[in-house]
Amino acid sequence: MNISTVSRIGKRLSTFVGGQSAVQLLNAATGLLLLRLMTKPDFAVYAIALGIQGMITILTDIGFGGAISGLVGTRYQDKAVLGSYIRTASHLRQVLLLFICGAGILLAVAFRNVQFQAHGRRELVFLALAVLLTVQFQAWASYYEIPFLLNNKLVSYYSPQIAAAALRIVSSVALYYMHWISATTVIAANTLSIVVTGVSYRVMARPWIDVPRKASKEHGREMIRFLVPLLPGTVYQALQGQISLFLIAVFGHAGQIAEVAAAGRIGQLFLLLNSSNGVLIGPYFAKSPRSLFRKRYIHAMCAISVIALMVAASAKLCPGAYLLLLGAKYSNLTPQVQLVIYASAIGYFAGAMWAIAVSRKWIFWWSGSLQVIVLTLVQLVCVMFLPLNTSEGVLKMNIYTAFGALSVQILHLIQGLSVHAKAEAAQAIVT
Repeated sequence: MNISTVSRIGKRLSTFVGGQSAVQLLNAATGLLLLRLMTKPDFAVYAIALGIQGMITILTDIGFGGAISGLVGTRYQDKAVLGSYIRTASHLRQVLLLFICGAGILLAVAFRNVQFQAHGRRELVFLALAVLLTVQFQAWASYYEIPFLLNNKLVSYYSPQIAAAALRIVSSVALYYMHWISATTVIAANTLSIVVTGVSYRVMARPWIDVPRKASKEHGREMIRFLVPLLPGTVYQALQGQISLFLIAVFGHAGQIAEVAAAGRIGQLFLLLNSSNGVLIGPYFAKSPRSLFRKRYIHAMCAISVIALMVAASAKLCPGAYLLLLGAKYSNLTPQVQLVIYASAIGYFAGAMWAIAVSRKWIFWWSGSLQVIVLTLVQLVCVMFLPLNTSEGVLKMNIYTAFGALSVQILHLIQGLSVHAKAEAAQAIVT
């Protein structure tokens, strides 16, 4: 590795750390600030609205964002090809949104019946509309950010996100001092920030892509073939990602919902690590030559495992530092915070393995189905033996689920390396 390569990698890594740290610190500060400024019932409603929004986002995307990078691969500098994939993914997502939005509204109604203070029917309608608007502009952000990642334009990639994060925290403080802060107004501020991000990416991406007026049927079929094996797992992931919050909403009460959501805010402190999987790891391995893959994979996973162990150790050795961030209302959540951080460390490691698998097109017929089977079995056992009417019991289930997801990624690695070896052997014969 020569000096210019080291310099290029160092520059990209420093830009990522600086940009992503700014985004995550602003978002984490906003979340921790809201814990102090909002009442527990309001924060519970806010958390459930974000959970439903996250679920709809996954169900309408089903992996198109990650698929674009993998399918484009080394053709990322071809503006027409990249633009065609983005246009096709956007079209397919619009179709899915029509089917999902009805189910999302029904789910909002179902969870809105949980007893909270001073929240009426008009607020329900407003929250549902805000969630759907946010999902639409999140699609713009997730697809039109890809040209910046593939072309290593990280400054342009982070600028809209930093502006949106700053807007969120300023809006939260302003709402508090104007005595307008509530679940409804905070969700409105969040929606506004997502609209700003989506529009910014769509405008800024124009020099890097040529987006056709119509979606490509050929690219559409290619994307569908790529993602169909993942569909069961994606649908399950959309539900599983919010299952702790939904379970406590069913079995617990507003205070416990707020506790689970508050502990989850600590997990957001480590989103910098999770974001590196999509921003650095995925694009890096998508563009890696086959001959260098094994060496790069070993180096990357060794570094990732060390980081994951350090994260887990921080929760064991100094949980009090995390509790200080939550404030006095949540000072009794030491076990809950530790469980969240342990699950975050495991999820970060498994997420890195998955990002590499997608970038190398290691998508097999069993990819989605096996994950559903494994995680369902794990959660059924948890339902039988864990106290799901407590926040600690629900968060313990997240730990076991994270280990189940990691086991599936290990199987992906085993078969993926087999595919890689066969491709190397075939290349050797040709040459």
